[in-house]
Amino acid sequence: MYKEAFRQMQQPAIMSGEDYIVRAINKAYTELFGLEEEEVIGRHLHKIFKDLPASSRILTQIIDSDEEDLSRKVSFTMGEKTLYLDTHTTRFKDSEGNPCIVTLFTDLTHQRRREEDMKRMILDMTVNVVPLSDEVGVLPLPPILRDEQKWIIVEKTAEICRNERFSKLAINLSGITSLDEELGDILVRLIEVLRILGVEVILTGVRHETAADFAGLEIEFDRIRVYQNLKQAVEYFLTES
Repeated sequence: MYKEAFRQMQQPAIMSGEDYIVRAINKAYTELFGLEEEEVIGRHLHKIFKDLPASSRILTQIIDSDEEDLSRKVSFTMGEKTLYLDTHTTRFKDSEGNPCIVTLFTDLTHQRRREEDMKRMILDMTVNVVPLSDEVGVLPLPPILRDEQKWIIVEKTAEICRNERFSKLAINLSGITSLDEELGDILVRLIEVLRILGVEVILTGVRHETAADFAGLEIEFDRIRVYQNLKQAVEYFLTES
C-alpha cells in the first residue's frame, strides 16, 4: 500500500535499497528525468546514471555517512539537458523490515537559469565600457548594490581593455554615492591591474560626499589624473590624441 501512495506523490521521488537497486519511482520522477519505469526499476542506480559525478551521487553519500537524513543541491546532466535539483534523502524500513532509502527532488532548474540570466544582466549593467576612440574608453561605474557586481568589475574591465586595446580609460564615479572599504579595495585593485596592462587611468566625477573616502584609498594620485567631470576628461583625451 505504501508503494501506491508513493507513486501518487506529486513531488518527484525514487526508492531504492542499500544495494543501489531501484525499487520504485513515481510519475513525477519519470516526467522530471524523462525516463520510463522499465528503464529504472530493478536496475542499479550507477548503471542508470553512468556519468554522474561523485558529488551528485546522493545515495552513495547517505550510505557512506550512516546518516538518517541528507539534504543536498546537485546537478544532473543527461545528454544536452542539465537539471539543478534540491534533494532530500532519508532512510526507513518497509512493511517487511527491509532497509530502504527514498530521495525527494525539487526542481530548481528554472530558478537557476533565472539567476544566471540576472547575473549576466548585472554584468552587462556593471561593466559597460563605452569606446570614445580606438584607444580610449569610458567606464561609467554604476551604484554597486549587489556583491556579484563588486567581484566582476576588475576581471571584466581588464578583459575589455585588453581585447579592445584601449590605452586610456576614464572611470566615471558620479554614480557612486557611498564608498565602503571593500569597494575601495576593488577600485585600487582595478587601477593597479590596468596599469600593469599599460592602460592610463583617469578618475572623474567624484562626488563631494565621497571625496574624503577616496582620499583615504591607497591610490598614488600623483600618477593619476583626476577631473571634476567627464567633459574635462574627454577634452584631455582629445588634446592628447
